[in-house]
Amino acid sequence: MVSSTSKAAIGAAALATVASYVYLRRSFKPKSIKNARRSSPAPPAPNPRKPDSDPSRDAFREKKLPASIDYVLVGSGMGSMYTAALLAKAGYVCVVLEQHYVAGGCTHSFHDGAFEFDTGLHYVGRMEKYKTLFDMVSTGSTVEWAKMGTEADGYCYDEIKLGSEEPWKFRAGEENFICDLVREFPEEEAGIREYVRLCKRANKKADMYFYGKMFPKFIQGLLNKYLNAEYFKYANSTTWDVVTSLIKDSSSSKGKRLRAILCGQFGDYGLKPQDSSFLIQAGIVAHYMGGAYYPVGGSQRISKAIVPTIEAAGGRVLVSCRAKSILVEGGRATGLEVVTVDKSGQDKGDVITVRAKLGVISGAGAMVTNELVPAAHRNKLGYAPMLKDVKASISHAYAFIGMKGTGEELGLRCANLWVLPVDSQGPEGEYNYEGAALDASDKGEDGKHVWDGKGEAEKEGGEEDMLLFVGFPSVKDPNYAVAHPGKSACEMITTCHPEWFSQFETAAKQQSGKRDNAAYDALKKDLERKMLNGLYRNYPKTRGTVEYVNIATPLTNKYYLGRADSYGLEHTMAHYGGSLDNMRPKTDIPGLFCTGQDIGTVGIVGALNGGILTAHTILGYNLWDLVVEERNLIEDCLRKDGKM
Repeated sequence: MVSSTSKAAIGAAALATVASYVYLRRSFKPKSIKNARRSSPAPPAPNPRKPDSDPSRDAFREKKLPASIDYVLVGSGMGSMYTAALLAKAGYVCVVLEQHYVAGGCTHSFHDGAFEFDTGLHYVGRMEKYKTLFDMVSTGSTVEWAKMGTEADGYCYDEIKLGSEEPWKFRAGEENFICDLVREFPEEEAGIREYVRLCKRANKKADMYFYGKMFPKFIQGLLNKYLNAEYFKYANSTTWDVVTSLIKDSSSSKGKRLRAILCGQFGDYGLKPQDSSFLIQAGIVAHYMGGAYYPVGGSQRISKAIVPTIEAAGGRVLVSCRAKSILVEGGRATGLEVVTVDKSGQDKGDVITVRAKLGVISGAGAMVTNELVPAAHRNKLGYAPMLKDVKASISHAYAFIGMKGTGEELGLRCANLWVLPVDSQGPEGEYNYEGAALDASDKGEDGKHVWDGKGEAEKEGGEEDMLLFVGFPSVKDPNYAVAHPGKSACEMITTCHPEWFSQFETAAKQQSGKRDNAAYDALKKDLERKMLNGLYRNYPKTRGTVEYVNIATPLTNKYYLGRADSYGLEHTMAHYGGSLDNMRPKTDIPGLFCTGQDIGTVGIVGALNGGILTAHTILGYNLWDLVVEERNLIEDCLRKDGKM
């Protein structure tokens, strides 16, 4: 028999051993990336890309594929690109395939004549964190970022215009955010400060929930049950309800105005405050509160910087190649069946099989991934129940506008402008900010979204009830004037529903079809008129200067992104409150992984964080690594590069 004293001694010794091990592991953290494939340089790829060619426009050819591929990725959005770059730094050969003729997803930009436009990146916050993350996966050249606004305007990044009022300006910095609001609404100071505290708190509490998706499901379940109660409290509350509860008199005109200002950035996730989870609102507010930044030289610089990192490990990023099906053999994802496409989106040739030894990573979103998995294996994937509870997000119509004149000459501002409609104007000129008009949609008798083609100016409320986002990349980017002297570029966006364009779906399935459809062209012409009128109302000096207009619709989204929605799955309480618990980096089909904003949250940064989660999962980082050893992939990469 072992005495109680001996047992105590053994226990103390064991505890001391564990404590010493943990201390030593914390003190001498490994410099290598966990489960790295190789430390020596990768073998050269066949038919390497010419050094002076554009890395974001490398057209697919079967002969360009590496002889041995570890992972093949669907889509070249930020989720796929960041995942592939992190895996490349661990020595894995990744091939990223993109259906568009330029890589980058929503970070891609395009030139047309004398003008250049970005397509999905309008600003990025928290540059003290994200510049490090972008630089870490950039090879050869890094992306520089310009802070939006000027010292004179407090580095204003967003302007919220309610009806015909002067825009409310969000200046960089938490104290500016609070003090500006308190100065206008002194009686609401306590509620304003609590709103900022809740936004920061909710954003922080989301970390454990999302990192829990990396771990086995039973651990994820335990974390959700015992550690994520506060997270779910925020996730299962609407933005509207949280904001309303913080305002002393939310039924007064002044209270409604404050509520509308606080909810005014809802366009960043495309859902009415009455329907959105407070979790996503809190994330957006906290992300931009310190100020916002824009990539110098345009958003295409991002993919051009990342592609060489993927190539350095023997991988490739190839465009003009559409995924038709995920190959599942013996119950395991082993590759992709793809077809090359031309610039009009037409299939060019036979189906080609691209095999990958270790698996397939989809950055195309939950809905597209579900469609790519063969029907016989979709039950195993298990996405159907989620997609019943959480639908696709809103889509948009876009106007890309080129003008003659500099930003100073045209009275343009660096900050994004959000023009939000109001429901009514009372007899004493006080607006009623109930938010119903924020949907910017019309419904027919059958409840479906319709557009009669006459334009909202002929309907009750007029064109001023049109929700608009207005941004000027030519002002945000300090290099724009050098590349395009005497020219200015504007991007305008309004929400719309894919159903409005469903009648053109068959005829306009490909880009060439859209150009040939007279009714579709007429609808776009009406959109152009309405958007230009919105530009002239808010920036009157632009009238008479427009030289170029290009209108895009949900059908354009389908062509370039493979889906109509702009923000992945809708950002409802169900999205963050548990319905997407199974939307994990590692699927239930062996060898199949997912990445991007449906894994994380909305936008470029949300997709990037989805990429981080997916790369962690694939490389085997677990709860012990993150909590006990206090190591993670990002810090391991920085140590390996000698930057930490």
